Amino acid sequence: MEELGTPKSSKFNALMLWGLCVAVLLGPSVLVWTVRGAAYAANCAPGPQLCQGMPLGGGLRDALDLAWSIDTNMTILIGGSIIATLAAFFARKPMLGTLSLLLLPILSPVLPMLAVLASRYPDCPVSTDGIGSCLLWGSQMGMTFHTAAGVQDIIYAMFPYTFSLTLMLGLLGWFFARPREHAPPHAMAQMRRMIDDE
Repeated sequence: MEELGTPKSSKFNALMLWGLCVAVLLGPSVLVWTVRGAAYAANCAPGPQLCQGMPLGGGLRDALDLAWSIDTNMTILIGGSIIATLAAFFARKPMLGTLSLLLLPILSPVLPMLAVLASRYPDCPVSTDGIGSCLLWGSQMGMTFHTAAGVQDIIYAMFPYTFSLTLMLGLLGWFFARPREHAPPHAMAQMRRMIDDE
């Protein structure tokens, strides 16, 4: 009975590890969009004034700081995506693993960048040179908005590596991690069946 339970347990642990990697890479981006979504829900247009009396700008700035600490680090992005891919392969989900390595390093920095673009207004500059300051919903954004201007460069620098890794690991995953069909009975089970038939 323990032998039968082991594969299910290891598959569950692999999926848990995959979920942890996804949470680390995409969790801060979801937090950024949670704050931006709160501003949408309150019908607050981007501007220097408070959002319905709430300083949502400070919350957005802090969420962006957390997101950029992960999204601008290529080691964390690629390393976390590879771990998620291998975990999906151990769970015998090669398609999930391949998509993880292809999409996670791109979605992680792009989602906060889109939140910044959705929060700009005419007097709110965003530039790669870091020139100018943006006052949004009662808080100075500082470099958190300017960092979004460099996301395109991060993706261009990272994409050739992640794409080639996706091809290599994806092929290995399809060969070694694809779901097995019903395995043939064990040799001892076949012998017992032959003895019982006699």
